[in-house]
Amino acid sequence: MRLIAAAVVLLSASSALAAPQTVPQGVTLVEVVRELSSSQPEFLWMRPGDPDGRTLFTYAKDAPGVSNCTGACAQEWIPFAVNGKAFGDWTAIKRADGAQQWAYRGQPLYTWVKEEVPGDVATTVGVKEVFNSKLAENARKLNELEPPADWKIARFNAAGTRSVPDGVDIRSVAGAQGIILTDFAGLTLYAYDGDAKKDGQRCSSSGCNVTWIPVTAPALAANVGDFTLVSRNDGTQQWAWQKKPLYRFKDDKLPGDVHGVGIDKKWAVAQLSDDFRPAGVDIAFHEGYGDALTVNGMTLYTGIAYEKRWGGRNLRDNYRNAYYRGKKLAGNTCLTSDCLTRWKPFAAPAAAVASGFWEPIAREDGTKQWSYKGYALYTYTGDKVAGEMNGNDAYDIADYNDVSDEAYKRNSLLVEVNGVNSVYWHIAKP
Repeated sequence: MRLIAAAVVLLSASSALAAPQTVPQGVTLVEVVRELSSSQPEFLWMRPGDPDGRTLFTYAKDAPGVSNCTGACAQEWIPFAVNGKAFGDWTAIKRADGAQQWAYRGQPLYTWVKEEVPGDVATTVGVKEVFNSKLAENARKLNELEPPADWKIARFNAAGTRSVPDGVDIRSVAGAQGIILTDFAGLTLYAYDGDAKKDGQRCSSSGCNVTWIPVTAPALAANVGDFTLVSRNDGTQQWAWQKKPLYRFKDDKLPGDVHGVGIDKKWAVAQLSDDFRPAGVDIAFHEGYGDALTVNGMTLYTGIAYEKRWGGRNLRDNYRNAYYRGKKLAGNTCLTSDCLTRWKPFAAPAAAVASGFWEPIAREDGTKQWSYKGYALYTYTGDKVAGEMNGNDAYDIADYNDVSDEAYKRNSLLVEVNGVNSVYWHIAKP
């Protein structure tokens, strides 16, 4: 369902067809990026992680569903213990000692004791794959730790073992908060839940104003898995998924757009899985800024490095940040009493467990706070009603007159992580 108020559109979980969760509880998802000078980090690939976001590995000497890493091997390569319910591509295997270990697409998973910063090894490998030069030329100096030849980084495959027909793709789409069906160009597909012969073909003649564009199939197409064929009134064939005809929405122009949500209750995003979200969290669309995370309607924000990016922050995808920086900052971006009068941590329950892009982190006062894609989340006291985003594009310049322990700790950490001791606050992008 989408609610429109003050140019804001909210996406609720009911917007999509009922779908299982993307990953089991206790499994995180991390975007591996390559940092660039004066530009947003370049997305490389996605990986699963343990509850703290550590890199997960597979072992070449394992058989499908069987771990052959025991004894000294298992002391260096720690089996990723099962702490959730198995489903889909995620299975639980039983080790020789009776313990249960996660396997992804049949391959047992491990963490490596030599990785000190969560995700460091994955970042090193990802950068070297696309940047065949000295790592010192990269925006940050990596430790250059790479796994031995028999060990590979586990990568998350949105499609998994599912089959799709030509012209249909499966992607992780942040705006939909899950894994969805798209066309070959990455545009969102919507499933129609109604009478395909009646309401689902409101416009079948050429040249008319089509709001919902049918996903047509070739004349010789055949059924593929959950995909079947629907005959249209104009004689063409259309793809259907789980017996629901598939469409694109006319106002979705770029990959990741989901502007068709809430337009008509009979059309919903063709969603294969649903990303975990804490209670009360939705997505709001801000004209000119795109999607932002909200909690109970109030905009969520995060603080990152104060740095220049060509084209400004508000370009599409120019809010992407390196995961490791957020992990190092944790909840320490806002510690002083002055800061906490303006920015309120998005509290996580004491028993909260990491899942997908969400991780609970411990604050100095012992409370827990939600982080998203590695970065701690806050609401802004200057926002009085749902839909406002008065805290966006705010700069928190270090106050050298503040000699409190909290200010010293925060400024020292910011210099260590970012190279500067000032913070740029912006809406939390999904």
